[in-house]
Amino acid sequence: MQKQNIIGRTEEELREFCRERGFKEFHGTQLFNWIYHRYPGNFSDMTDLPMQLRQELEEHYYLGYLYSYRRDESRGRDATKYGFVLKDEKRIEAVVLTDKTGRVSFCISSQVGCALGCTYCETGKIGFIRNLSASEILAQVLTLRHLHGNPQSVLFMGMGEPLMNYAAVVDSLKLLQAVGVGPRKITISTCGIVKRIYDLAGAGLNVRLALSMGSAIDDKRKKLIPVSNHNSLSQLKKALIYYRQRTKRRASIEYILIGGVNDTREEALALVRFAKETWGHVNLIRYNPIKGSRLTVPSSDEVNEFIRILQVHGIEVSERYRRGQDIAAACGQLVAGYR
Repeated sequence: MQKQNIIGRTEEELREFCRERGFKEFHGTQLFNWIYHRYPGNFSDMTDLPMQLRQELEEHYYLGYLYSYRRDESRGRDATKYGFVLKDEKRIEAVVLTDKTGRVSFCISSQVGCALGCTYCETGKIGFIRNLSASEILAQVLTLRHLHGNPQSVLFMGMGEPLMNYAAVVDSLKLLQAVGVGPRKITISTCGIVKRIYDLAGAGLNVRLALSMGSAIDDKRKKLIPVSNHNSLSQLKKALIYYRQRTKRRASIEYILIGGVNDTREEALALVRFAKETWGHVNLIRYNPIKGSRLTVPSSDEVNEFIRILQVHGIEVSERYRRGQDIAAACGQLVAGYR
């Protein structure tokens, strides 16, 4: 019998496992706390569980915390990137971000590679390799929490498009909330998979949503984000409005500003219209260079002018501080050695 990863099992599933084998249900709760809060090295470490139960756990399950084959720390010590190897030897990357106040965020992956091929993202150049399971998604958080303590936020902004791995991501969100990571601390970043935005709105999880915008002009957005050919801006706008109505959370608009591409006055005014209609806050991010790309980073003057136009028209906007660029840990740079 092939062993299964016990990470990803709910408390009720663990209580049932114990009950079916003649043990007390409360042992399942003890087991849940061991797995999700105490980071045991193996089942034999769980000394308050009956020895026979520990032996049965060893027969059926393994503890799937992640092995880090690489760790890189930025010069400013505000970003630490981990390369994790999975059980099938596929690789992913996750990043721990620390701001000036000491606030810690975990930026985690939902897929190995990515199928969307956004022109400003190096992860998309890898292509899609496979989805992560809920266990593998959750194991990133547990492993990083063991190394860095409890995060102030968990960001699904690493490798992959979370809403293209919807079922596993939703299962991982439920477990994250069950182990104490509240919905306000969780952000799902998406390129705009319209159907899944509606699904997520109705899932009752009420997590934060961030839209990777690219451009607020349809034709330009389709060039930057190919999946936009199947998810128009008008459809996306309606989905974001619906998400706000159902969850009482407005989406943030993540706008990668690329020199000479989407930084014009026309682009800024289009973004003003989209942000007003969706009540979105704009997070402006300067393009992070990737290998083999001719795209350029906008100058500070260009960035400031873009921000000025948004603010003049009443849009809340902030420029996101870029962390981890020197270790290829910034937005769009995660590749896990595949490139």
